[in-house]
Amino acid sequence: MRILFVSETYYPHLNGVYYFVCRLAPLLQANGHQVAVIAPSENTHFSKKKIDNIDVYVVPSLPLLYYPKLRFPIPVLLQHRIKSLINSFKPDVIHIQDHFILSKAVVEVNKKLKIPIIGTNHFMPENLTSLFQNQKVKRMVENFMWSRFSYVFNQVLLVTTPTETGARLIRPQLNTNVIAISSGINLEEFNSSGNKDKIREKYALPDKPVLLYVGRLDPEKRIEEILKAVAVAIKKIDFYFVIVGKGVRKSALEDLAKQLGIEDRVIFTGFVPDEDLPYFYKLSRCFAIASRAELLSLVTLQAMASGLPVIAADAGALSEIVHDKINGYLFKTGDRDAIVRSLCNIFTKENLYREMAEKSVEYSHQHDIHKTVASFERVYKSCFVKEIITKNSKVPLDLA
Repeated sequence: MRILFVSETYYPHLNGVYYFVCRLAPLLQANGHQVAVIAPSENTHFSKKKIDNIDVYVVPSLPLLYYPKLRFPIPVLLQHRIKSLINSFKPDVIHIQDHFILSKAVVEVNKKLKIPIIGTNHFMPENLTSLFQNQKVKRMVENFMWSRFSYVFNQVLLVTTPTETGARLIRPQLNTNVIAISSGINLEEFNSSGNKDKIREKYALPDKPVLLYVGRLDPEKRIEEILKAVAVAIKKIDFYFVIVGKGVRKSALEDLAKQLGIEDRVIFTGFVPDEDLPYFYKLSRCFAIASRAELLSLVTLQAMASGLPVIAADAGALSEIVHDKINGYLFKTGDRDAIVRSLCNIFTKENLYREMAEKSVEYSHQHDIHKTVASFERVYKSCFVKEIITKNSKVPLDLA
């Protein structure tokens, strides 16, 4: 099949949507499919690139005001360019990743082309409205976002989302059928057997037990909750908190660590390249995540695949992958004492740690990327066949 992905974010902007497409597309191509991607460019020019051996068509774009590394497509001539690109690539199915300018334009163009479109939702309003202090304004913005989401995703044949939690969240917003398909991870990447000492030396990591966080340092991730718990737990157990990633809250979190008197026990590594990341998991004892807005959390799955117990907020989809007292602990937002107790148990009780580590590995296998690829191949084939039948039928086909 010929499969066209559409994404508002793509390399060099690295986020969950990019990783979803860039891992799925090469595996689909390796299975004999022809794959291409439409994404915003890094400038105001239209061009075609090869990224990870995938054809990527980039459309002219401009930077967002507050997030200049994020870009949005220039609407002028956008539909014309998309129509020309689609007619050139001739996809059997189109797979959009969001409901923003680019995907919306693809959906509008496709009203005449009538190519089967499926959508995957990676969106939670909290990911974009976490900076709003005024709750009334925040609700208004979220309601507007949901209305735009519904407008676009109600025009596709099928919507997927990484977890059943995510499916339950969006079903009330849609008339289209919604199913859960994990974004998947490459389990082999997180069974690294290389030299961990080189990574320890490169990032000046102490030879001590490590609590790990990996991800964006942005408000919705609520890393301050973990820092405050670490400030208490560090008085009882000997460990370091390693924070991998970058974001708008980095300076504020560094200041908080100083205020709590634990700056010598907290290490901010900044951005870590993909080839180094598996070693951080292997060097750690436990993974912690306090975010309330996760539709899956690939970094949590990566930690589990590496054999780490997880301490996670009982929110979003985290409770689907972290099973309380089995492969880690869940805590209610703001319950610092629960985080402290969980840390003490995992860092001091060896048998408990090993049992939880084994369960994390076991549960991670449910999210093998090869299972994800097979699921999407079935979806693409089903939607393609059903669309062909519908085009040749006098009665619209019920896709539910």
